[in-house]
Amino acid sequence: MRLMDAFEQVLLSFSSNKFKTLMSSLGIIIGVIAIVVMLSVGEGLQAGVGRAFEGMDLDVITVFPGSSGFEAGRFVYMKPAELDDKDVHELENTVGVKLASPRVGSSMSIKFRNEERMTSIIAVSAEKEPKLSDLIEKGRFLIDSDRSAIVIGSDIANKMFKMPLNPGMRLSITNKNNDISRDFTIVGVFKEKDQITAFGDNTNMEIFTTHQALKDLLGAKNYTYSQILITVEDQNQIETTSIKVEESLKRLHKDEAFTVFMMKSILEQIGQVLTMIKYALGGIGAISLIVGGIGIVNVMMLTVTERIKEIGVMKAVGATKEDIQMLFMLESGLLGFVSGLIGIATGAAISLMIANLGNFPIAVTWSSLAIGLAFGVITTTIAGVYPANRAARFDPVEALRME
Repeated sequence: MRLMDAFEQVLLSFSSNKFKTLMSSLGIIIGVIAIVVMLSVGEGLQAGVGRAFEGMDLDVITVFPGSSGFEAGRFVYMKPAELDDKDVHELENTVGVKLASPRVGSSMSIKFRNEERMTSIIAVSAEKEPKLSDLIEKGRFLIDSDRSAIVIGSDIANKMFKMPLNPGMRLSITNKNNDISRDFTIVGVFKEKDQITAFGDNTNMEIFTTHQALKDLLGAKNYTYSQILITVEDQNQIETTSIKVEESLKRLHKDEAFTVFMMKSILEQIGQVLTMIKYALGGIGAISLIVGGIGIVNVMMLTVTERIKEIGVMKAVGATKEDIQMLFMLESGLLGFVSGLIGIATGAAISLMIANLGNFPIAVTWSSLAIGLAFGVITTTIAGVYPANRAARFDPVEALRME
């Protein structure tokens, strides 16, 4: 039997019983819609998380004192490491490290005229903060010799007080723990920056100054760093550099605890979890497709029963067992293909509608559509195997005698 003849027979079968064909395809259409929508939701979640981390510095390793205290599942106490200039020097001489920038943070009171607020004060080594320097919108960034200069975030400049703050104005900063107060001159204002994650600096609401200035406010004799930001030379080698950083610090802090943290590793772990969620959602959608496949088996078995005499006639005029198998497999596969096309088109439309109306992160991708279509065709083709084999085994004489 020629392929074109088989196609013609399949189309005649579909057109002769349109209602049965429609009912057969509904299960597949619904299953494909479910797969496309579920995968699109998963893709949207991944894309949303990716956008949330776009502003993060993935080439940065953060070192800070202390650790979780757990090793091999048991609690172990270790004194938190005191990070100082020796650590900064050691890290800057570590292979793969481009820059080591120490920071200290503290919450203090700021006063402008008669208005008083609480905010975060971050001390930095100015020459080691090129990325912060690039964020300046008004004025200038700090220099390491500054003792009474500050750079403020856009929200502090424009929203915190009744009057906007600009370079040249003065603020009073007070450490409530020891009542030490100093007057500072605003030398720069950061441009507004989107803060779309809970991680990293919120430069809109922070004040930056030098280490010497914060040391005076803290009145600290033993001034240590709360964290050291390490910029690596090659982002692709950040895991290797992280290991070398840890080895370098262990030489200085053998019995003290510190943590080496990489944002990139957290992002990769989140990505892996979201990938599993995406395919789990697709699997849930596939369940309805399997149910639709069972319906195809039932319909195809009914079709075989209804067409026993037709099968007998085809065999009597020379159709082989393989011809009969091809005819019924083609019928189920074509039904799955057409149903799959309808399903992916409808699923894509529903996904986009949900994204627009519900402001929900959904991303319809070609891979989601291809997976939905492939599942539809494969499911119906597999569902047609048994009915096709059953039809092919009929004896032509017995088939012709059937009513």
